[in-house]
Amino acid sequence: MRKNIRGKLNIIALVLAASLMTGCSGAKEEDLVPAEQPVYNAVAPKTTQVIRGDLTPQYSARLDLLGYERSQYRFTQAEMEELYGTYQMKLDEIRVNIGDAVKKGDVMVSFHSEVLDKRIETNEKQISSAEREISHLRRLTSIDPSQDHREEINQLNRQIQVAKLYISDVKETYEKLNIISDVDGFVSSINPDLREGYITAETSLVVVDTSKRLYMTDKSEDYDFKIGDKVTAKIRNTEYPLTVVAPPEGENQNMVYFEPEGMEGQILEKSLMLEFELPVRKDICYVNRQAVYEKEGVTFVYVVGENDVRHAEIVKVGEKVGNYYIIEEGLEGGELVELP
Repeated sequence: MRKNIRGKLNIIALVLAASLMTGCSGAKEEDLVPAEQPVYNAVAPKTTQVIRGDLTPQYSARLDLLGYERSQYRFTQAEMEELYGTYQMKLDEIRVNIGDAVKKGDVMVSFHSEVLDKRIETNEKQISSAEREISHLRRLTSIDPSQDHREEINQLNRQIQVAKLYISDVKETYEKLNIISDVDGFVSSINPDLREGYITAETSLVVVDTSKRLYMTDKSEDYDFKIGDKVTAKIRNTEYPLTVVAPPEGENQNMVYFEPEGMEGQILEKSLMLEFELPVRKDICYVNRQAVYEKEGVTFVYVVGENDVRHAEIVKVGEKVGNYYIIEEGLEGGELVELP
C-alpha cells in the first residue's frame, strides 16, 4: 500500500510542477505559489464541497440602539440608614408603570415620613401663630398710635422667615425620599419587592432606558441601503418595522440608520436582528470562503483527492457573497477542498 501511495505522489508532483510551469490561468511564473508536493494526511482532513448552482445569499446584521443609556435608581447603604433610621420613611406611591414615558424631574416613586411631616406641621403652626400675633399688634397700633410695636412685629417676621427656611430645608430632605428621574426616557423595570414596600440597599428599584430612538449598523458590501427603504427586524419572534433614514447631524456618516415605525410610546429594544434574502445568483461556482488561501498575491485552494491526498489549485475568486467566494476560474464544482 505504501508503494502505491508513493507512486501516486510522484505522478501528482510531476503534474503539479508541469501545470505551474505552463503559467495556467494567465499568471506570471514569478507570481505563482511555490511548487508543493502533494500531501497525504494520516487523519482525514476537514473538507467542504465546491458547489455549482444557484446561490441565495442572506443579509444578516445586528442593529444597535443609538445613544442607548440605562439609568438605575437605588439607595446606598448610607442613604438607607438615614432615611429609615432618622426619618423612618415608608412607601407612599409608585407613580409609574413599566413602559411609561418620563421626563427629567418626574417623581416616579414617592415616600413619606411622619418625622418630617411633624417638623413641617410644627413650623407651619409657628408661622400661623406669628402671623396672628402680628395682625393683633397692628390692630393695637391702629387703636392707640402712641403704642410702638414695630420691634415685636420685626421679631415675629424674623421668626416667620426662619420657619419658612426650615420648612424649605425639610422639603428638600423630603425629595431625598423620592425616586426622581434625571433623564427623559421610558421605564423599563420596577423591582417587584418595591410594591411590597421592601427595599434593600444598593438594589435597583426603578430602571429608565433612554436613547435617540434610532437603530444603526455598519454599511455592508453585501447590500446598499437607500433612504426610505422599509425593512423588518426581529427579536424573540417579535417583528419591528423600520425605515432607513439619513444619518443624523453629528453622527457617524458611515453607518446606516433605521427609524422605528409606530413605536413613539414604547420601550425600544437595545438591539434587533435584521435578516433577509439577497438576489439569487444563477449558475455560479462558489465555495466556503475559509477554504480560499492567499500567498504572495496568488489565491488558491487545497483540493483533496483519493486517499485524502491534497494539492494546491490556483483559483480566481470573484465577489464575496455572505460566507462564500464566487470562483471564476480554477474549479468547476463538485471538488472537495480542505478547510483550515
